[in-house]
Amino acid sequence: MAAIIFDFDGTIADSFETVVQIFYELTGRREPLSADQIQRLRGTSLHQAAKELQIARWRIPFLLLKGRRRMRRVVAQLEPFAGIPELIHKLHAEGHELFIVSSNSVANIRAFLHRHNLHTYFLEMYGSVGLFNKRGALRRLLKDQNLEVVQAAYVGDEVRDVQAAQSLKLRVIAVAWGFAAGASLQAARPTALAKQPADLLRILEEV
Repeated sequence: MAAIIFDFDGTIADSFETVVQIFYELTGRREPLSADQIQRLRGTSLHQAAKELQIARWRIPFLLLKGRRRMRRVVAQLEPFAGIPELIHKLHAEGHELFIVSSNSVANIRAFLHRHNLHTYFLEMYGSVGLFNKRGALRRLLKDQNLEVVQAAYVGDEVRDVQAAQSLKLRVIAVAWGFAAGASLQAARPTALAKQPADLLRILEEV
C-alpha cells in the first residue's frame, strides 16, 4: 500500500480551456491567444508565462484568488480526463491511500468529486495552496498523515509540481495531458512521465 497524492487541475480535471477563459475574463484580454502561443506557454515556467503575457508578478496571487471564485460557477461543467475515474477506483480498491494537493479550493474540488462520484476515494484534500508553495503543502500532508517520503508518490502536470516533490525527495510522476508540455516536464527529470492515463497505473506499480 502506498500514499498517492494527486494534483487536481490538469491531472484529474480537464480544466485547461476553462482556466484560459477565466484568464481572459480577469485580465480583460480581448485578443485570444493563438494555438502557437498556448503551446509555447505550456513549455514555460509560471514566471516566464506571466512575463510573456505581461502580467506583473504581484498580480498573480490576486488573479488566482479571483480565479478560484470564478471556478465555483463553472466547476459543474468540468469533466475528468478519460480513464482517470477508473484509475482512481482501481487504486482505492488495491488499498492505496489517495490525497489531493491543489491551488484550487477544497470547495471546488469537492463539488467536482461529488458530481463524478469520486469523493469517497480520497482521505484528505489540501486546497488553496499558493502557486509557489506546493512544497510546503506536500510537507504538511506528509506530517499530518504520518507518512515517510518513501511511502508516497506525487502525480502532477506542471514543472513546479515536479520541482516541489523533488525538493522533498518525493517520487513524482509527471502527466503529459495537463497544462505543461511533455518536453518541459521531461526536462525537469521526474521519476517517470505518463503520456496517457492508462500509463499511470503501470508506473505507480513500478515506482
